[in-house]
Amino acid sequence: MQTSLISVVYLDGTEGAVSNDVLDVLIATGKIQRFQRSEGWVDIIRTGAKLRDYRHDAEYRGTERRADWPEDKNAAE
Repeated sequence: MQTSLISVVYLDGTEGAVSNDVLDVLIATGKIQRFQRSEGWVDIIRTGAKLRDYRHDAEYRGTERRADWPEDKNAAE
């Protein structure tokens, strides 16, 4: 199975490519400036990109095995 990688720019300006799951973690922990979608670059700081949340997906019937989502670092502001 081939995993599609997403281009990202880290806070220090370096570039990289990560999987969807890693992208979610990087967004949640505030470690990237932006990432690239097919439509163009998404600026995390300016647009406040959101995480994908499948916890309430009605189609999934199995036991939840994923860890809790990280706290929103901007929630207290």
